[in-house]
Amino acid sequence: MDQDKIRNLLEKYLRGTCSQEERELIDRWFEADQRFEQPLATGKVQELEEAILSRIQEHLPLKHRNRNDTHRLWFTSSIAASIALLIGVFILFSKRSQSGSEGKQPVPKLFTFHTEPGQRAKLRLPDSSTIWLNGNTAIRYDQHFAGPNRAIYLDQGEAFFEVYPNQHKPFIVYTTKLQTRVLGTSFNLQVQNHRNQYRLSINTGKVSVSHNQGKIQHTVLTAGQQFTYDYINGRHQIKAIQPGSEHAWIYNELVFQSASWKEVVAQLQTWYGVSIHLNLRRGQHETFTARFEDPTLEAVLKALQKINPFQYTIKEKEVHIHN
Repeated sequence: MDQDKIRNLLEKYLRGTCSQEERELIDRWFEADQRFEQPLATGKVQELEEAILSRIQEHLPLKHRNRNDTHRLWFTSSIAASIALLIGVFILFSKRSQSGSEGKQPVPKLFTFHTEPGQRAKLRLPDSSTIWLNGNTAIRYDQHFAGPNRAIYLDQGEAFFEVYPNQHKPFIVYTTKLQTRVLGTSFNLQVQNHRNQYRLSINTGKVSVSHNQGKIQHTVLTAGQQFTYDYINGRHQIKAIQPGSEHAWIYNELVFQSASWKEVVAQLQTWYGVSIHLNLRRGQHETFTARFEDPTLEAVLKALQKINPFQYTIKEKEVHIHN
């Protein structure tokens, strides 16, 4: 990894646009050294620089680590700006930990969990709330919920939440542009699906959703309503749905409701962890409505063939669909 890539990585970290793997790598640089859990003193800046540089170099390929002193000096100077970025992040975290209660509370370390495509998981939170994670989903949260809110960061994918009520400690799900605030309810949330949308479906109770930059004020939703936000054009809409239909996946039920080919492909890839190649000469605008209980991939494809004819081949994790 050269100095430009490191600098770009750290700038992405500051902007909050880095991937789950990149964020976890940088978080480990901080967490690996207990000396820096307390607010940063003026005299500790140089020590922090050296520690961060050491952590970065530990993760570099050997070709960067084994250079002579002259090359190491050049490399160290060239990433000084990147180190300064991380110091800025650390100082920011330190200032946050000092706000309220005379700055005595350290910034909580966030537990991270990531499912692979084709994998689903169920997590029990410290307040007895429950989260089901669909395939290729990543979340972060404080394992002790030490702050004033029960904060969850849903970075990608789809999750279903059953929230334990606590009127004194709101439950807030943060995503890239929107946040969902509840006291006690259940809802399904996709942060970015095949349509490039945020999609919130309320199963029980009541929630409010708002835009992080104020573009959408607190919008209250109740059971049987679905809120969608288009990341491309910034538009949103609310429509009625059948409660329970959006989170059937937690019961191993695969549901297509007037689903386009694009939606079918996206769901199958998430469900089975396969790569699907679509090569249709006709019928691109066909839709599918079907429901399957704990199905195999081949059983689904054979059933869908009866709705709209097509051909397919399966070879390990590769699926080709054509007509």
